[in-house]
Amino acid sequence: MTKIWFSAAATLRDSLRPAVPSPDPGYEALQRRMDRIGARREIARGLPLEGPPLPLDFHLLADGEALEAAWQTEIRMMIAARRGGAEAQAAAAAARADCEAIVARIERVRALTLGGLKVKARAESWRRDGAPLAKEKAETELEDGVWTDMADLPVYEAPVAASAAGLCG
Repeated sequence: MTKIWFSAAATLRDSLRPAVPSPDPGYEALQRRMDRIGARREIARGLPLEGPPLPLDFHLLADGEALEAAWQTEIRMMIAARRGGAEAQAAAAAARADCEAIVARIERVRALTLGGLKVKARAESWRRDGAPLAKEKAETELEDGVWTDMADLPVYEAPVAASAAGLCG
């Protein structure tokens, strides 16, 4: 069952008249905003497009290439310094300082890719003067239970089997 409710203020004649559209203030504000967005879009279309995004470790990889070049220069300067002259030694020290600055930058940056980790490993190799990453110990230091010469190996006598002893005798 449907219930209809009429109030004393409402008349049937008001509901039969066509509705006159009243201006909505929110609609006008929306139109002004859309016009501003459209104007910005037109301005943006005239600007040149930026290049593709940089790789994650772009700066770290660039520092890695710089380290390789500086390390090669340092090696050449060190060879020249051994051959003579205070000037050559000063140039070798300057080349080493250049490498030091690049390695310090590499060590401060966090690697996000495998390429970045390779650069950080190469920087650590430079810190160790190219020596492999291994446990450092003196040549005379020995670990327990390690034989250094064949003469130190224990001699074990194999037990003679009874059947083998009977065949020989």
